Amino acid sequence: MATKGSTTDASDELFDFICSPCNKKDRNSEAVKYCVDCQEYLCVPCVESHNSFSVLAGHILVERSKFGNASRTDKKDLPSVPTERCKVHSLKLVDMYCADHDTVGCHVCFTICHKPCRDIHYIPEYVETTKQTENTRKINDEMDKAISEMDNLMKKKQKDIKDNRKTKATFLQEIKAFRKEINEALDRLEHASVAEVEGNCGKQDQEFREELKNIQNTIDKLTTCKAEIVSSQRNPSQQFVNMKISENIISDIKKAGLPSTDKPKGSLSFERNSKILHFLQNHESLAKKPVPMKRGLHEVQRKQSYNVKLNDDVSTCNIWSSCVLDSGDILLADCRNKKIKLFDCETYKVRNSVKMSAAPRSVCNISRAEAAVSLSNKTVQFLSTKNELVPTRSLKFDHDCRGIAVMDGQLVISENDNKAYFYTMNGSRLNIIQKDTTGNYIFTHIREIFVSDDGKMIHVVDSDRGMVTVDRDGNVIWRYSGQELKSAWGVCTDGNCNVFVSGESSKNVVQLGPDGKLLGEVVTKAHGLECPQTVCFDAKRCKLFVSDGNELQVFHVQ
Repeated sequence: MATKGSTTDASDELFDFICSPCNKKDRNSEAVKYCVDCQEYLCVPCVESHNSFSVLAGHILVERSKFGNASRTDKKDLPSVPTERCKVHSLKLVDMYCADHDTVGCHVCFTICHKPCRDIHYIPEYVETTKQTENTRKINDEMDKAISEMDNLMKKKQKDIKDNRKTKATFLQEIKAFRKEINEALDRLEHASVAEVEGNCGKQDQEFREELKNIQNTIDKLTTCKAEIVSSQRNPSQQFVNMKISENIISDIKKAGLPSTDKPKGSLSFERNSKILHFLQNHESLAKKPVPMKRGLHEVQRKQSYNVKLNDDVSTCNIWSSCVLDSGDILLADCRNKKIKLFDCETYKVRNSVKMSAAPRSVCNISRAEAAVSLSNKTVQFLSTKNELVPTRSLKFDHDCRGIAVMDGQLVISENDNKAYFYTMNGSRLNIIQKDTTGNYIFTHIREIFVSDDGKMIHVVDSDRGMVTVDRDGNVIWRYSGQELKSAWGVCTDGNCNVFVSGESSKNVVQLGPDGKLLGEVVTKAHGLECPQTVCFDAKRCKLFVSDGNELQVFHVQ
């Protein structure tokens, strides 16, 4: 078709449409088809080459008759055929428009999803009959607006990233400054402690040297007198005088008495202030973290049951006490089998256990790597919980040991009846709680004790009097002994000052608010507990653990 059209240097022939691949090679060939996917015009040989590739088999080729008017002279003009492929049917082009739903798709989509629709159009025909100028202008304006908004948003996010980096740098600087202050405070405490020890020991050393000097003088006198007695054997009178002088010296020594060798132990001492270490060990970071408050009664979402009886257990498990470690694992005090068991909360199995010298009654977490156990032989046994359970040091007491807890770095130990004691971590007695201000006994039969979440009170479970909460001076803060709780046994908190108490006879777990008022039953008889004893709560995972014979019941609550 030698009419006006495009030309190349290779030929003087003029064509309406030139083959795109040939044109790139500086050849002049007339196009007979157009590939929608490649967006190129193709001559007969190039069409054959195009169809020979399997990967191009799905491309859409448009016949020459659809190129447009023969008078077109711009080889860059493309036929009005969609090139977008359907996201659902990847081999099909998006060439259909549904005016009813104002959506586009391939003809397969429309066959499946738009059968009832009336206003359906083939896009190449629709755009030829419907002017799109206004719509194009409108969408362009909307796109410009959207691009502007996204550009502003991007700038804002870039600023946020920049501000976040500044905030991070500020926080890291604050952490380092805070750590420096802590180090300075510890250095000050260390220097003061060293100065105190050096002062006391220096004074003691001076006293020892004075005593040593006096002792040496006495020895010299005695030696001299002894020598004079020997030398005066030929002079009985003088020997008699020497003997009397020696007797007077010996008499003076007896009257003065010998210096006590126990004096250094009584006059000098250094005991760690465990409250400082305990405070640091029980914090996860230097930041003060807000605690989300749980108001109202916890609700059980689901229940799981796991057997904690080991193959070498001689009796049915009797778990008197439990506590949650920092790792999330649970320590169980199996009184009847004389074992402390480590329950893994990932595998829900007893991962490790250790035999005790006597029946364990209560267990509490001290730090990330240490726990304490009260035993029936008036002993508190400390355990390392770092890797496996390993007994370390122990303390012997002159009274029965039942419940145990740690408050402000001090041990709180209750008897099985009506007394609770405060001790240092080394076993020095500090205080006894037994009677109220009127002289009446506060407790009758203590089973378990637990320190409140704010660290200011002690929750004491009394099997006869229910729940009694006191401060460290023994002042009663509140009591609870309702009909819902019978033969109270175990106690724990949820991290938000709410208190869980188990009832051995009522076969339930009740929840008390921070003021000691009953919020309701978290675990009821309907949950099928036979003999609930100890309770402990994992606040991070919102799980309540209740011992029931050989079973450890796990209640997922919210």
